[in-house]
Amino acid sequence: MKRSHDKDLSPDPQRPFVTGIEYYRPPTPRPEFWDGDLATIAAAGMTIARTFYSWDWSWPEPDRFDFSDLDELMDTAARHGLKFWIDTPLGTHMTCPIWMIRQHPDMRAERQDGSIQRATSSGASPHGAMTHNFDHPMWRVYAEQYLREIVPRYKDHPAMGIWGTWDGIGFAAAWSGGGGYPPYNDYTIARYRDWLKASYTLDELNERLLRRYASWEQVEAPRSNKAPAEMLLYRRFHYENMADHLGWMADLVDQLDGCHEQRSHGTSYPEPRDEICSPVIDSWGLSHHSADRLTSSDPYSVACECFGFLSCRTMGRNNRWWNEEIYSSFVGGIAPREKRTIPEESTMFLWLTLIEGGAGGLYWQYRPEYMTFEAPGLSVMAADGRPSPRWGAIETAIGQIGQISAHLPVIIDPADIAIAYSAPSSEIFTFGGQENSFVYEQRGLYRTLWKHSIPQDMVTPGMDWSQYKLVYLPNFALLDDIAVARLRGVLQDDAGPAIVADGHFGTFDGKGHWSFEPPEGLGDLLDVRVVDFDMINDHDVATAANVLRTEFGEYPVAAPCQYLILEPQGRMKPIAHIGDDVVGVQSADGRFTWYGISLCCTDATAVSGQPMTDQKTTGVVHPDVALPLVSRHGIAPVCRFAGDRLVAYRRGSQLGGSLLFLLNVERRTARTTVTPEWPVTAVTDLLTEAEVPVNAGAFEITLEFGDVRVLHCSGS
Repeated sequence: MKRSHDKDLSPDPQRPFVTGIEYYRPPTPRPEFWDGDLATIAAAGMTIARTFYSWDWSWPEPDRFDFSDLDELMDTAARHGLKFWIDTPLGTHMTCPIWMIRQHPDMRAERQDGSIQRATSSGASPHGAMTHNFDHPMWRVYAEQYLREIVPRYKDHPAMGIWGTWDGIGFAAAWSGGGGYPPYNDYTIARYRDWLKASYTLDELNERLLRRYASWEQVEAPRSNKAPAEMLLYRRFHYENMADHLGWMADLVDQLDGCHEQRSHGTSYPEPRDEICSPVIDSWGLSHHSADRLTSSDPYSVACECFGFLSCRTMGRNNRWWNEEIYSSFVGGIAPREKRTIPEESTMFLWLTLIEGGAGGLYWQYRPEYMTFEAPGLSVMAADGRPSPRWGAIETAIGQIGQISAHLPVIIDPADIAIAYSAPSSEIFTFGGQENSFVYEQRGLYRTLWKHSIPQDMVTPGMDWSQYKLVYLPNFALLDDIAVARLRGVLQDDAGPAIVADGHFGTFDGKGHWSFEPPEGLGDLLDVRVVDFDMINDHDVATAANVLRTEFGEYPVAAPCQYLILEPQGRMKPIAHIGDDVVGVQSADGRFTWYGISLCCTDATAVSGQPMTDQKTTGVVHPDVALPLVSRHGIAPVCRFAGDRLVAYRRGSQLGGSLLFLLNVERRTARTTVTPEWPVTAVTDLLTEAEVPVNAGAFEITLEFGDVRVLHCSGS
């Protein structure tokens, strides 16, 4: 497959940051709206629209394709100077053509409990959610036939922009039910056995799984997450299998086209499949909600979405990624789930996509999805197709981004601190029913540092960590060979980064079993043992036996949570306690620190008055812990504020100098003095084209709620 740098990846070479909107999911909107709608989209400064074009719609009979509507849509787009992003959801979203299932009944996905996926619908696919298993031997035959029809038809069309090669990549029929388990068809399990045979002898497999299989025919796919060692293997097979299918499609599309970018799409936060699947496609993407952040009691929870942006940039090949679904709300019609998205949220997330190095941002969607309960609310237009309050704000933001286009794309320098993501650890928490806890605790330190304008990166064990001053490992529970090798290399390098781990660090070995000697594989380097496991329960909270004592202060733990009791040995010293139990240790040189409890437990102020189920959704690390934890390693904010708080990002400009992005997420007019961490002698407001007076390296800023200020800074 062609590499990213072999293609012109921009659908609009005149715009280094592309904006657009999802428009057409057959059969809505109806054709009589297209000309007017696309004219409005183009007039707003958007240059790309997206169609979620399902193959059951365009392939109604085995010997007949019908692309007549897409022909007309593309021609209409071309008249208005728009490009189209064509999604071909052959994988996870949308049912396959009905005739295909009737000809091949065994193509229906078999679920974990042995039931067969029947025809169904979903909020995103009223005509039919995914029924088929793409491991069926005929799936590639039909997928190739379809791609050979649609790709040559549009590859040279003036409105052709991007191929959406696999949207929402995931397990077959996972979005149609099945409890999040992979499929279990006989042909899938046969592929799994072949995958195992390529890596293990039967004796080696028995050793890994602690089994006594007498033949390969006895090897079954695990059907419960309660068998973590086996389920880790089965899910790993499926991720590699998805990457193989995705790579096959990408190769075929490149053979047929070879010029236009291809992208695939994960979810809002890092997932175990991302690092495996993203390298085989030109760019990665995500979707995310845009409501209930600036309208909540904690507007700095915007950081939750920014964490997803960082993850996408980390995983995307050559760091190329798209924010392809900025949900315009998820009000949900007669069953509302969120408040409506306010204009300030709609524009804030577009700016944050640009700041985090995204190739572009697309809104979901233009008109309501009239056929499902995604409507009303999930659109930037009202039900009658006329503008909502969000539209004008989006149009203004697009114009402002155009004003700074000469400085784009932004240049992102490495941060001093990286948050480490462990895919197998995420799996272990999922198997234990703690998937949400893992996500909330994974981003807890990030959220605190984001609020204080401290730059951060993300890494995985397969990446280089040497350039950082500090790497933070939240719940790095499973240490496989790759993770152990990375950590040993860091700990044995006197010039390497410091390590701070918390929670279940190294409590599982690479096979997925509990470790006999945690932290797994590092016992000769780290003089600490896990003595026992305990938890703070409701009684402890009621009797004030819930206090975590650290070098930074004492923190009552507001809700039940688990912790590890540690025993420091040799040159390791205790640094945190709950009662008489040691729950935190640090090496004599300060380069390795381990808290046996999630540092998110230190902050109770953000969750006071909320039930425990809601507390985890707001998990952050207390700033009195987070800030000294990083400052001791020379990690500082982008700038200092004397006055009201803003959030700041520093990026490089294509014209030289630095771009300072300032954001106000609080419902007040912010007035503050800004002192950048680097020498600044001249500042230009790029949106007003006014010079900002600088005095001794500092300057005054006034910023309204929801606004973004873009300053070009020059130094001496």
